[in-house]
Amino acid sequence: MLIRSRPGDTMTGRCEGVKTEKTGNPEERESQLPSGRGCRTGQPGTSNPPYAQESQALAAASSPFSSQPVADSKPMRMLKSAALVPSVSSHLPDRPPRSGGSDRRFCGQIESLFGGGRCFLLAKGRVALYVGLRALGLRAGSKVLMPGYTCMVVPSAVQYAGLKPVYLDIDALTYNLNPLLLEKFPAGEVSAIIVQHTYGIPAAMEKISRWAARNRVLVIEDFCHTFGTRIDGRLCGTFGAFAFISGQWNKPFSTGLGGMLLVNDTSLSDRVDEILESEAVSPGWMKNLLFRGQILAFQSLVRPATSARMTEIYRALTRWGVAAGSSSPGELKGQRPRNYLTTMAPCQVHQGLREITRIHENIRHRACLTGLYHRELCRLGFATVPGLPEEEIPLLRYPVRVDNKSQILALARREKLEIGSWFDAPLHPAGTYLEDFGYRAGTCPEGEAASAQVVNLPTHSGVSGEVAERTIGFLRRHARPSGNS
Repeated sequence: MLIRSRPGDTMTGRCEGVKTEKTGNPEERESQLPSGRGCRTGQPGTSNPPYAQESQALAAASSPFSSQPVADSKPMRMLKSAALVPSVSSHLPDRPPRSGGSDRRFCGQIESLFGGGRCFLLAKGRVALYVGLRALGLRAGSKVLMPGYTCMVVPSAVQYAGLKPVYLDIDALTYNLNPLLLEKFPAGEVSAIIVQHTYGIPAAMEKISRWAARNRVLVIEDFCHTFGTRIDGRLCGTFGAFAFISGQWNKPFSTGLGGMLLVNDTSLSDRVDEILESEAVSPGWMKNLLFRGQILAFQSLVRPATSARMTEIYRALTRWGVAAGSSSPGELKGQRPRNYLTTMAPCQVHQGLREITRIHENIRHRACLTGLYHRELCRLGFATVPGLPEEEIPLLRYPVRVDNKSQILALARREKLEIGSWFDAPLHPAGTYLEDFGYRAGTCPEGEAASAQVVNLPTHSGVSGEVAERTIGFLRRHARPSGNS
């Protein structure tokens, strides 16, 4: 099914798959938005054409694990997105199997979707990164490059693996690693690079891959923010030796916490098997029951209007030991939790199987809301994501730079609107002991500026067209577009 917004449509209309309710006079709403204003996407004074989004099929022709470099020389023209391959999704079951072997079925379906490799199921995305790093067999103390605008669990996994995190600043427009800064690292100084597709915006993989190949640096993909997005016809998650994804609640493919390791270099698979067989522990039936209860609670209670309050309750229950949280207080100081290397729980595997059956609709919905946000933010004079709307990207969250971030978050909570704060530190969350992860203030000025200014808008299935319109109206009334954009 095509999802297309036609010229002249208001935000509430013409987006199939997103429920909307028109309120008020459309002409009056239209007159409240500034017209003839250029969108700040790196080309001031130019207006982007009306957004048009189509849910495309994933190409099943060539293997995504080709070693050939990406050919397109314009990174922003490389951004492509797609829903799941009809030939794959059409034979997926309507509901997860109830018999044994769910782990293998889940892994097999993920491997089919990504065109090969090996999939391993872990307790969290950070654990998948840790296992992958261990499998690489890098010399102790080797440097691993990553953006200075990420979650602290990424450098913590690097440190747990006996390696040293090194931070590179981001591009102010894409929030991804700035490839122009890579040349300051001479050959031999860095052993690996973790490439994050922030908010679902694909990184400049062509430039990064060329630099990595020239300097013999291993590429690792953090595709926790994207699922089903292509760069020049190649899926995010298939560029490096391995990739890792988080199944946390707010991710594009959620298993209710949980994580996956996608090994593209099959020579690493045996080593991963050895590590898991000798060191990994299973969550146990009580933990599985706890996760199952949390999944049911999340599905029943969390909505855009309740998100802020439910997050507070969830964090409180985590502190009291009643709920399984994302990170422990010790992790913020670099302390490795007990039973860190744990596999995915059975209820999370079944949740993953359910998510696969509706991932096509999920991506289509996210792509549509991305287009709606982009068009309206552009008209309001906010900085927008480069490459949109000409390219088709189902963002996890749409980033918005504002000069009054704290005020916006407080007002949004009062008006029961879901607006995210992350990343609220160069190593999210705020309160992380940055020095314990080798980060010094001032290392990544663009990342630090983004942490102070960026809020983000959700694209998940709980956000209807009406909610998206309310959110845009809220920003129009209260947000001050940042001058640093």
